[in-house]
Amino acid sequence: MRRSRAQRAALISTGLSMILAVAACSDPTQSEDTSGSGGDAASGGSEDTTLNAYLYQPPAANWSPMAPASGPDGVVMNLIYDSLLGVDPNYELYPRLAADLPEISADGLTITYTLQEGLTWSDGEPFTAEDVVFTYNLMADPDTGSTASGRFADVVGGPEVAAGTADTVAGFTAPDEHTFQIQLTKPNVGLVGLTGNIWIVPQHVLADVPVDDMDTAEFFTQNPNVGMGPYVFQEYATDQYIHLVKNPSFREGEVDIDEIYLRPVTSDVATAQLGTGEMDLVQIAAPDLETVEAMDGIEVGSGPGAGYIRTSVNELKPYLQDPRLRQAMLYAVDRQQLIDEALGGNAGPVNASFMNAALPDDLEPYEYNPDRARELLAEMNWDPNQVVTLSWIAGQRDRDTAATILESQLNEVGIKLELNQVQPGQLTDMMNEQSYDMTLYGGGNYATEPFAVFAINACSTHFPAGGNLSFWCNEEFDQLMLEANATVDETARYDLYQQAARIENAEAPMIYLYNPDTIWAYTSALKGFVPNGDFTNPFWNVQEWSLDR
Repeated sequence: MRRSRAQRAALISTGLSMILAVAACSDPTQSEDTSGSGGDAASGGSEDTTLNAYLYQPPAANWSPMAPASGPDGVVMNLIYDSLLGVDPNYELYPRLAADLPEISADGLTITYTLQEGLTWSDGEPFTAEDVVFTYNLMADPDTGSTASGRFADVVGGPEVAAGTADTVAGFTAPDEHTFQIQLTKPNVGLVGLTGNIWIVPQHVLADVPVDDMDTAEFFTQNPNVGMGPYVFQEYATDQYIHLVKNPSFREGEVDIDEIYLRPVTSDVATAQLGTGEMDLVQIAAPDLETVEAMDGIEVGSGPGAGYIRTSVNELKPYLQDPRLRQAMLYAVDRQQLIDEALGGNAGPVNASFMNAALPDDLEPYEYNPDRARELLAEMNWDPNQVVTLSWIAGQRDRDTAATILESQLNEVGIKLELNQVQPGQLTDMMNEQSYDMTLYGGGNYATEPFAVFAINACSTHFPAGGNLSFWCNEEFDQLMLEANATVDETARYDLYQQAARIENAEAPMIYLYNPDTIWAYTSALKGFVPNGDFTNPFWNVQEWSLDR
């Protein structure tokens, strides 16, 4: 479902988007007192305010910007770290640690960020451009566990670090303590959108950690308690809550809400707790919308997502390599039924990874056609006894419903799909071992910068080098994407992206499902909350929030 920026802005202006719920309670680990009148050590006193917010999945508990993308971990990192640029609810870039958007030289080869002055880390140490250089070097080095090193292939010295022949990227420099520069070997228009929002980590804390130990460093896996974000990490009680307290050194002045507890519960439990006052900020499932709208003291809103829900199909498995199989799967699934049943119509079908102006109008829509699915399976002599396993992390009602509909409708056309519910750690192991057949997941931001699609589809970004979990490879697609990213003229650039979208749509490296509207419910006591359709970034302006009870 395509929406213009004006439409997205209209949705946001009417208060539509995520589900946050805020509470003040004496001990947020207990449900007896949710009035905010308690005064024990857990809340820091009777005047302290505490936000209890729904976290849609348990985190993998590796709060490293270099780790493979994980939505729930990203929610935490958005609170404890900060970045040069952020993404607002219109999916536009805006300055955060940077004083303004970066300058790009006339030849397209130099990107210059000017940093805000006088900033400090949460432990009081000064923040400088050297911290940015340090972080970007970590991101460019696959030995740190980074899955983003491929993004820096056009930076001077980037390929050498990726290959292990250099320790640092020559093209990352700090001419002075408030300036960070990136020198390129060729124009790369999308680099700002793809790397400007990297979470910056403290050099003074991590400088002595060996590069190849960085992905297991205690700082990231146990106690990331020094950052530039509005909150400081305190504790992760496994599968119960992540506890954060406000950062008094945060750059934009004092943060008003004292503590946040992120609670990984299922969406139905979160919605029930919203009604009882135990939960204050919740992303609700569409079937619960009518119930939540009837609750006293609760505001509701929604907004279009920047990513989409899909299943990656592991093409390293010989029986999953024929594009006709994936096309058959798309024809076999009634995605509109799925949207209506699982999301109450609050989503749109997806037929490629691209969004907005990069999405052409003439893509194959893969409308529900089980007879066409059977024809394609017959053409490729598909073995109906071949079992295909779909693995996913259960707990989100729309995804759980999607899994059961996929099972029913694929089996109906002769694809023997079996469901496999897994925990986050199990899925990570399966990704590392490349052992899964299909995995159901979602997220990403493909609305801000079209070149983001490269990371999930390119030949060079097969996991763990990138986010290509299908292990699809099409060299023509890659060439079009790279040419677009080096083209300054916007019209010509988007024409190339549309050509790439047609290739992706035809070969269907993944089973596209839907782009969900993010629906949020939050206490009317929460002031300053501006909805964001990206469900992994609800706290983008949390420093502006307050609780008026």
